[in-house]
Amino acid sequence: MLNFDKYLASLLPLIPKKMYDNISKSSPLMHQFMKQKKTWDEGGDTIRPHLKYKHATNRGSYSKFDTLDVTPQDTRTAAEFKMKQLYSSIVFSGYEEAADKGELAVKKLVAQAVEDAEATLKDLFATQIFGNGTGNAGKDLTGLAAAIDDGTAVATYGGIGRATETWWKSYVKKSANGSVLTIAHMREVFTKCVRGGIENKPDFIVTDLATWIKYAELIDGKTNIQQPLGKIGQEFANLGFTQLSFMGVPVVYDEFCPANTMYFINSNSIQLYGKPGRIFQPSEMVKPHNQDAKIGQIFFAGELVGNECRANGRLDITAA
Repeated sequence: MLNFDKYLASLLPLIPKKMYDNISKSSPLMHQFMKQKKTWDEGGDTIRPHLKYKHATNRGSYSKFDTLDVTPQDTRTAAEFKMKQLYSSIVFSGYEEAADKGELAVKKLVAQAVEDAEATLKDLFATQIFGNGTGNAGKDLTGLAAAIDDGTAVATYGGIGRATETWWKSYVKKSANGSVLTIAHMREVFTKCVRGGIENKPDFIVTDLATWIKYAELIDGKTNIQQPLGKIGQEFANLGFTQLSFMGVPVVYDEFCPANTMYFINSNSIQLYGKPGRIFQPSEMVKPHNQDAKIGQIFFAGELVGNECRANGRLDITAA
């Protein structure tokens, strides 16, 4: 007969890697963010990415003994993002523990409880990653709705105001009333996001299913648009994600993406940060003093951080 507590204690340390792998394979968007996840261990609860927002002007051509401009110039600034916390609970009742004494029954009970907690946290992640961070009194992750905006909906991002610091805006195209998805609008947003040459461009596009289907209909039968052969496209294909192609980058859909929305994402400019020791870390299972149960949590602490908003764009359409 398998000891319930002993088996549970042996399983808990395996949860972080298992959950990380499963969530990263749940959607193309989560795969990209998880794959490029960063950690910070400088202490405190604030992530401060350093941003280069302009080139220095103390440069130029010269001849012989010309005076050179050596004026110090400030070309960088820092945004600030507060750490956010997510959790899901693992709960066993005393009745379940008492009833499931067989080895197979114990393993099944524990596996189901952990899978339920994983699915709950995955759903929470997938929802908040598209949000603007204002949910639950500002405790939610600061998602794409804030990172990829032109200041209309989210005027301040990372503590930097977009009205005065226009370099901190994303390019947002809003189709006219009654307009449907068009290739011309997609091309406009894509090209506006290219920074410093075509190599630094959006590397994938994510949208909702209805819009993705509309795009598939637009390109149906056209031979000039082919399946992407780049690294990201190959990774998506290997994981079984359905994709189309636009200007050489994958177009994928996400069930949590807001309707009639296309995000043009440069994944090098938006990263998921995680706090070491709090990346899907399970707590100890404890017994409440007034319940016949054992309860624990799986925790995540971190934030989604954009460091070059203008390298990303969004297309809002009226109808798919």
